[in-house]
Order: sequence, then structure tokens, then C-alpha cells
Amino acid sequence: MKQLFKTMMLTVLFASFFLTSVMALDVWEIQFRGEVSPSQSVWLEKAYEEARENGAEAVYLVLDTLGGRVDSALEMSKTISSMETLVLVDGSAISAGALLAFSGSEMYMVGGSTIGGAEPQIGGERADEKTVSVWSAELAAQAQKNGRDPQIARAMADETIAIEGLVESGKLLTLTAEEALNTGMTDGVYKSEQDFRQEKNLNIIGSTGKTTINYVTDFLTSAAISTLLLTIGIAGLLIEFFTPGFGIPGAIGLGALSLYFGGGILSGASGWETVLLFIVGLVLLILEVFVIPGFGVTGILGMLAMFGSIFLATPDPASAIQSLVIALIGSIVLVAVVLRFTPGRRVFKRLVLETSETRANGYVAAKPGLHHLIGKTGTAKTVLRPSGTAEIENQFIDVVTSGEYVEEGTRIQVMDVEGMRVIVREVKKE
Repeated sequence: MKQLFKTMMLTVLFASFFLTSVMALDVWEIQFRGEVSPSQSVWLEKAYEEARENGAEAVYLVLDTLGGRVDSALEMSKTISSMETLVLVDGSAISAGALLAFSGSEMYMVGGSTIGGAEPQIGGERADEKTVSVWSAELAAQAQKNGRDPQIARAMADETIAIEGLVESGKLLTLTAEEALNTGMTDGVYKSEQDFRQEKNLNIIGSTGKTTINYVTDFLTSAAISTLLLTIGIAGLLIEFFTPGFGIPGAIGLGALSLYFGGGILSGASGWETVLLFIVGLVLLILEVFVIPGFGVTGILGMLAMFGSIFLATPDPASAIQSLVIALIGSIVLVAVVLRFTPGRRVFKRLVLETSETRANGYVAAKPGLHHLIGKTGTAKTVLRPSGTAEIENQFIDVVTSGEYVEEGTRIQVMDVEGMRVIVREVKKE
């Protein structure tokens, strides 16, 4: 009898161990925290590829974000939807983060977490109705796909939607973990991440962490920092053009632009062709300013190449225009401040007439009563085309020809005086 009892106990233990092993889910852990950005989107896609390569049954995505770029969120949503994903909101899933949370096959929350407040904005203001409509529809689609209320998801992005007992018109919906559970927007609430792992019996076979390069890339490609780098870069180069020599402003400008384009290259959002295009544009502008007279095709092509490189380095045209406008305004302000306290470059001084025609230098305007000069001769002190200055009887007089072009130093003769006009002509050599 005892032998039979022992056999049964061992059988139960082995069966229990076997069932536990079978029921455990092999998952690949990804901790996503911070701003939703192009670099984060590329990093997440690589993390999912790593999960597939290692034979994971599902991805265990821990999410804590206050949002970020809409375009990046849409790309990341596709990545999350491409594989069985258990999302655990441990902190916040605000703005673009709400879409990421709803994209998971299952979505859970740690107590005290929040989700919602997902209104799309441009420059700190509510986006146009078309953008709001498309974005709220995407939220609703992801929520409904995984068995959640699409109208509640819409209310997180569109303040015109009212839901009785939850949110009134004119306000965006943001839910606590408990509210999300009561409305069916989350599949469960747990005290901590550790409790969730134990409850779900997750077998973590590996994880994708972030390296120092990843953190540096996230920093450089964030909206505020990338715009600041672009501003400093453009301002540094402009200040260098307007001041003598090559020094600190030029070095700072080139350094800032290197970081600006480098962030895009590291994140995978752009390639070396953007840097090459910017360099070509910069060279063309330098040639236009210092070598080729005037401002023509070379300068225009240079500006187009530089602006084109900035567009290529930015994920979408709207963001490129916004960054470029802010950078240009900031650059103009910085250049104006710097040039106020520094000497200008001589090449630009040639564009401005700085000679003062003062009485102390012998310059006087033509006056009524100069009829006595008729018939007098003098010398053209400037080129007459047709107006200019001539020296007559030891006085500098403003004169004009009848349309003829007269070289400086040519002998001239006063033919007539009409009010303030002293009319002269060239004295032909016999």
C-alpha cells in the first residue's frame, strides 16, 4: 500500500512539473521607456527581429512613455502588431504611448499607471481635424482589434467625444489602471512587474537592452535637441561667413551639424547621402560668396541642396519645415547679436557703400546760382553713368550727363544748369 502511495505521489509531482513546463510561455523581454522617436522605432524593430531569431513565442513589452512623434508611433504600432505581444504599462502610456499599449495582443497595467491623453499636436497646438480624425481612428482600430471599446480609445484623442460617466465634451480622456480595468480597456491590473511575471508564468529566454550608443542616438534625435543642433549649426556657419578668419563659430557650427546628421545616421532614419548633399550645397554657397560674382544659379543650387539634405534627414516634410523655420529664426537672432559686437568680413563690406561724401572732403551739392559754371571745364572724379561727381574750379560738384557713359578721370565741360542739375559732357580730344 505504501509503495502504491509513493508511486502516485511521484506521478503527481512529475505531472505537475511537466504541465508547468508546458504552460510556461517563452518570451523575449523588451523594456521601452522614454520618448517615442525615430531612433526608438528603429531600435524596437531590431529588438523584435532579435526575438524572432531566438525562437520566442511572444514579446513581453514593458512600456513607460509620455509619448512623442505620431509617425514613429504608427511605425512602432506595426512592429508590435507583427508578433504576439504582452504589453505591461508600468508608469504611463500617454499620447503616442496609448497606441503602443493598444497594439499589444494583451495589455496589462501596474497599479498607479495611466493611459490616454492622446491628442495629436503640432507646435504645442491641437492638430487639424484631418490629423485628429486619422489618429483617433487608428487608436480605435487597434483597441477594437484586441477586444477593447473603440469609442473609449477615440475619446483619448478627440476632445469632442463625450462618454457618460467617463468624460464630458471638451476634455481628453485619461484612465487610471483601475478605471481601465473597469471599462475593459486592460486585461488586468497587478501590484508590480514582478507579480505580473509570476502570475503569467513567463519564461524569459532573453532580452534586448539599450547600449550607450542607443541612449546617445535617442538624445540627438529628440525633437528639441535636433532642432537646437540645426539652429546652432546654421548660425555658426553664417557667423563664420560674416566675421574674419575661421575660428570658433565655424567649428561650433560644423560640430552641431555633425551631431544633427550623425543622430539620423545612427538611428537609421537617414544615410550618408544627406551629409554629402549638405556638403555639396555648402561648397556651392562658398563658391557663390567668395569666387563667383553676384548671386545666381550656383547660390540657388547650394541653398536647395542644403535644404534638401535637411528634409532627407527628417522623418516627414511637416517636421522638416517646422525644424527649419525655427532654426532659421533662431539663427537670424544669433547672427544679429554676434555681429552687433564683432567686426564684419571684408567680402561683405563690398556689398555696401561705406564712403561718406562730406563737406569736409570737399563734396557739395549743386545749388541754384551755379550758372556761372556754364562753359567751365573740370575732371570726372567718379564714373558718370550718367550721374556722378566732378571737380570744377576746385569744388566737388554733383553732375549728370545727357545719357553718355564717362570714365573717371575724363575731362568734362559744363553745358547747362537746370535747377539742381549740372549737365556736363565729355571734352573730346582734338
